[in-house]
Amino acid sequence: MSDSNATLNFLIGFLVSVAASVMNAAGLNLLKLDHVKNSNRPSSLQRNECGRPLWHIGLYLYIASQMVGSTIALNFLKAQWVAPLGSVSLIFNFIFARMLVGTKITKKDIVGTFVVIFSVIWISLMMRPLFIVYFSFLDIITFTLFGIALYCYWILKNDDRKRRDNFFKGIETSRLKKAIGMTMAGVGGLIASQTLLLAKSGVKLFTISITGANQFTDNLSWFILVGLAVTAVLQVYCLNTALKLHDSVLVVPMFYGFYTAMGLVNTMIYLNEISTYPPWALLLVTLGIGSLVYGVLLLSASKEEP
Repeated sequence: MSDSNATLNFLIGFLVSVAASVMNAAGLNLLKLDHVKNSNRPSSLQRNECGRPLWHIGLYLYIASQMVGSTIALNFLKAQWVAPLGSVSLIFNFIFARMLVGTKITKKDIVGTFVVIFSVIWISLMMRPLFIVYFSFLDIITFTLFGIALYCYWILKNDDRKRRDNFFKGIETSRLKKAIGMTMAGVGGLIASQTLLLAKSGVKLFTISITGANQFTDNLSWFILVGLAVTAVLQVYCLNTALKLHDSVLVVPMFYGFYTAMGLVNTMIYLNEISTYPPWALLLVTLGIGSLVYGVLLLSASKEEP
């Protein structure tokens, strides 16, 4: 590919990613706004998500952002760049959180978010994994946390269940909501990191099938499609639940922190490129991930949902 074509592809991919980031931030904050409005209504007037138009608008904007960012952008950019460029959504998240939800933005929010963004860029520039994470081990961790969060959410939704449970009855509802929201955001990011990888493979399979030989002739190809659909739905569920329970200024950066860091690690492992990178680069990535965690902790400490 010539330099001019490479530059054009990067520019198109960059613009598509930024557009997807705007849609992503708008969609997530519309979901949060809808949850806030619904929770402020009397119990008799509260409705399920499916019966609330604003929730649908937010959901479809988010889904469209994922389709644009993960499908179209992957045709023009390497997978290693799509997730980091998606961190631009954190900036737009601030704007929409203030405009739509009326979230109070503190100094810690600003510092924490920009630490996360800086860490994402730092890790992306290195584009090296910190250590080998086997996908089976990653999935065990992800779905164990998902199961725990689901159980805690089930307890939270009923005051009688919470009072009867010796472990949960001593925990303040606001702290339990925050813990479940953070866990769901983190799990959503872990699942989204695998969606990115499956989307990259799926796009390649579709492209080759359309332009040449059909690639959907074995179980592995169909497994990729099924896995893509399942992980896409699960990440939406995790994000929606997290936004129900806590502030988007905390939820979105936490989601993107896990999504970006693990997306890059997964890609490097998938492409079997770990052994090609020097030890000093792994140390730099360690610092990047450390600052990423610090940024998320700053945001966590600054947000206490009323």
